[in-house]
Amino acid sequence: MSFLSPDQHTAFDRDGFLLVPGLIPDDIAAKAEAAIWEKLRADPSDPSTWEDKPVGSGHDSPEVCAIFTKEMAQLVAELCGEAQPDWQPPRSAFAINIFPQPGPWVHHGPHIDHALERDSFVVFPRPMRLASLLYLTDSKRDGAPTVVWPGSHKKIEALAKSDPERFKRMFMLNNVLGELDLGEGIQVEGKRGDVLFYHYLCAHSGSHNTRNYPRFAIAHKW
Repeated sequence: MSFLSPDQHTAFDRDGFLLVPGLIPDDIAAKAEAAIWEKLRADPSDPSTWEDKPVGSGHDSPEVCAIFTKEMAQLVAELCGEAQPDWQPPRSAFAINIFPQPGPWVHHGPHIDHALERDSFVVFPRPMRLASLLYLTDSKRDGAPTVVWPGSHKKIEALAKSDPERFKRMFMLNNVLGELDLGEGIQVEGKRGDVLFYHYLCAHSGSHNTRNYPRFAIAHKW
């Protein structure tokens, strides 16, 4: 059984990312969002309770972990072009909570994941199969959407292969992204329940939230 259309496969191969709408049922996404609010000890209807809340927060509640389904794991395997391995849902999840911020909308600049020097991840073989952001609130334009650079995974991979010794590790590659013409980044607008998947070498960035409601998303590496 295929979870994706040929056009979706083509788009992922070409762009290095794919937004899959409605992958998390709305009732499950709503319960996960509520669990995050509860742990943060904040009221979604009272902005005065949002101050000084952490950008990142770990969660191990059943409500949050329920967003990871077997079907989602099978879709990941399909995107990676491999058989579905034995899979168990994660017992914890990491949320990225972007509350409203003053000032104009900006992004933080392109980067690739797993690129901290202290971690020393290698570029080949890949340190992860696929990366994803699972949206628990809407991700609207200028409201802390993820910014991606279409096709950047191919340019970055070509750079890595051009000098395997120089670019042996992810942090080495990340440090020279400015040498590449990645083109223009685009804001990925999604809704609660949508999931953004992206190639491990896809350049992307977080951004400011200039809207009036937080953006909650679970960051997960497969």
